[in-house]
Amino acid sequence: MRPAAGAGLAIVFAAASLILDGPALPSTKPGTFTFFVASDSHFGATGMNETNRGLVLQLNELPGTELPPDVGGRVDTPKGVLFLGDTTDNGHLDEFAEFEEVYGRTGRDGLLRFPVFEAIGNHDINSTSPIKRKVIERHGGINYTIDWEGVRFVCLDMYPDQKTLRWLQPELRRAGERLPLVFFFHYSLAGPYSDFWEESEKQAFAEAIAGYNVVAIFHGHEHRMGHYVWKGHPVFRPGAPRHSSHHFLSVRMEGDRMRVAARDFDARRWVQSWSVPVRR
Repeated sequence: MRPAAGAGLAIVFAAASLILDGPALPSTKPGTFTFFVASDSHFGATGMNETNRGLVLQLNELPGTELPPDVGGRVDTPKGVLFLGDTTDNGHLDEFAEFEEVYGRTGRDGLLRFPVFEAIGNHDINSTSPIKRKVIERHGGINYTIDWEGVRFVCLDMYPDQKTLRWLQPELRRAGERLPLVFFFHYSLAGPYSDFWEESEKQAFAEAIAGYNVVAIFHGHEHRMGHYVWKGHPVFRPGAPRHSSHHFLSVRMEGDRMRVAARDFDARRWVQSWSVPVRR
């Protein structure tokens, strides 16, 4: 996504609508764990190696630091980092090699100290799309799942098109209606940058996940941090190293709550937080 230069944070903050609803639950509650969310590293574009290194160094330093008062407690060591696409600017292997050098894969093979789980973005696609092959090598497929503490995380390629939905439907049946599900992919579901896929495809996705225990959806693409609700589902964007919304998300799942805190990695401060229910 190539947003207009100077897209301001005022737009970002106006997009958030969830109301925090009380103090944080005790960190000892069963099923408590943390994960981070980032997106749109755009390796290959000017200045992105340096900016992404700054982001990753802050991710590494974050565990043990205090969360916003309305979330409470401190940041735990995360299970991993969900990365929402556009790892590269032009879909070239040398650009993805930079991504691997900085973000790694396992938490031991790059600058980042935690495992990373990336989706494909539109900038990762070109005439030969070698980045798709790399993601398949790293995760076993373009679409894949991760299970953390009784919550299933589902990567849906660049977006859940017809081919991805054919993969998703048996996965949903296996999950059943009770298992908490978190979806992540690249493209927007609503708003000014959501017309990269058809409304009919969005409707098919909505119908496919109806009746299942969807906790939240995370996507990138817009290069701006924020939150909105799509067809009753909480949706979150982490921002990006590219352009002006230099944010990532720290997310704590704690039994029957998911608490999302957005951090400005330039100013090294929390800027907004939300809370959504988790049905166990």
